[in-house]
Amino acid sequence: MGSATDEEFKEKLLWNVKREVKQIMEEAVTKKFVHEDSSHVIALCSSIEACLGHMLKRRAAGFLRSDKVAALFTKVGKFNATAAALCAKVQEQLQQQAEITRRTQSVGQEPLRRQGSTAGRVPQTLSTQAVKHIWVRTALFEKVLDKIVQCIVDNSSKYYEKEALMHDSVFGPILAALLVGPCALEYTKLKTSDHFWTDPSANELVQRHRIHGAHRGQEASLSRRPALGIRKRQSSGSMSEDKFAVSAREYVESLHQNSRVHLLYGKNNVLVQPKKDLEVLRGYLSLHQTAETLTLKWTPNQLINGTLGDCDLEKSIYWDYALTVPLRQIVCIHCHQRPDCGGTLVLVSQDGIQRPPLHFPPGGHLLAFLSCLETGLQPRGQLEPPLWSQKGKGKVFPKLRKRSSTARLTEQDGEGEEPVAADYVFRIVYPGHCPDSSELAPKCPSSSSRTFFRSSERHVHPSISLAGSCCSHPSG
Repeated sequence: MGSATDEEFKEKLLWNVKREVKQIMEEAVTKKFVHEDSSHVIALCSSIEACLGHMLKRRAAGFLRSDKVAALFTKVGKFNATAAALCAKVQEQLQQQAEITRRTQSVGQEPLRRQGSTAGRVPQTLSTQAVKHIWVRTALFEKVLDKIVQCIVDNSSKYYEKEALMHDSVFGPILAALLVGPCALEYTKLKTSDHFWTDPSANELVQRHRIHGAHRGQEASLSRRPALGIRKRQSSGSMSEDKFAVSAREYVESLHQNSRVHLLYGKNNVLVQPKKDLEVLRGYLSLHQTAETLTLKWTPNQLINGTLGDCDLEKSIYWDYALTVPLRQIVCIHCHQRPDCGGTLVLVSQDGIQRPPLHFPPGGHLLAFLSCLETGLQPRGQLEPPLWSQKGKGKVFPKLRKRSSTARLTEQDGEGEEPVAADYVFRIVYPGHCPDSSELAPKCPSSSSRTFFRSSERHVHPSISLAGSCCSHPSG
C-alpha cells in the first residue's frame, strides 16, 4: 500500500473507534449505565483490537499469534504494574471459565448447588464474544484501558512498525484520549425485565436489593418469593410493615427512568433543611415526567445510599423528610443567586405555602434544572418569563435591564457592564387553561404584591428570608 492508502486506512481504524465511543457514551447518557453484554461494548472492543493489531511486530506477538492482544498486554505487564494486574485478572477469569465449563459438562447440577451455598460473587459464564475480547473488555471494565493504551503508545517503537497507527505521533495519542470517556462509565451485570429503561448506579442497585428481593417486573403471584418478603415477627403488625416495604421499594424505583416515567433531571447533594430545628440534609433531586404529570422529588442521601439498616429503614423518619411535589400545584418559583454559592430555589403552591428551599451546589445546576423544567412543562405549560437562548451557551437567565415584578437587579460592578439579575420569580402558566391561570395569577407573589407575603407569613418556611437572600446555606 502507498503512503496515502496507509493514512486512509489508519483514519478508517480511528474513525471506527470514534463511532463506537460515541455509541457507548450515548447509551450511558440514556441509561446512566452500560450493560456488560451490550453490543456496543463488543463493537468497541473489536475496533480497539483492530488498532492494537495494526502492523504489530511479529516478535511482539510472540507465540500467541492467535491472540496478539494477549501477547502484547503480557509483554507490557512485565514493566507496567497496571498491565500486570490486568493480566492476573484475565488469567483468573479464564481459569474460572474453564472450571465452570468443566463442571457443567461433568455434573450439571453442581454449579446451581454451589451458587446457592456460596456467599461471595459467583463467576458467571461469559459469552463467546466476551471471551474473544476478554483482554480489552476486562481492561475497559476495570477502568484501566486508557492507561494501558497510553503506555503502549509511549513505548510503541518496541512493538510496532513505523507506519503503524500506534506508532503515529498523532493517531496514537488520540486513540488513548478517546478511551478516557468509556473507562469512566459504570458497567453492570444486572438483567431485569425493564433492562432497557432502568438506570441504577452501583450504590442504588445495592439499595434496591436491600429493600426488596424481587424486581418490579416480577408482579405475578406465581413468581413471588414469600420467603424474601416475610420476616420473623410475632406481632400482628407484620402486614402493615410489609406494605411499608413495598411502598419503600416503589418509591426508590420511581427515582429511576423506566417505561412509565421519564427522568428529566437528576442531581445529588442538593441541600434541604426540612425543619427549623433540624440539620441540613443532602439529598437526590429529580424531575419526573409521565404522559399527564410532572413531579419533583427530593430524597435524603441516607435512603439512597443504603446507610441505614433494614429495620431502621422501615421506621426511619427520613421518609418523612422526602419531598414529592406535583408541579401542577406550584404557581411560582423563587430563584436566588449569589456569587458565593450555587443558588436557591423555592416552590410556592397555590395556597401560598412555600416548600423548604432547595440549595443547589455551585456549577450552573440551578439553571440546568430550570431548563429541564421548562422542557417538561411544554407543550401545555411554560415559565413566565421564559429562559433565554444564547448562541454558544444554550439556556440562560433572562437579562432584565430594569426593575420589574419578576426580578431584582443587583448593582453594577462597573461602568459599561450589564446589570445581572440575582433574584427571579418565575410563574408557571398554562396558556391552554386560561380560567385556571387567571385564578392562580393573584396568588403568585411579586415585588408589587408585598401584602401577600405579610398575609401568609405564618406559612413561610423558617429558612426563607422574605426580604432578600435565601442563598446562604443554613448551618447544620
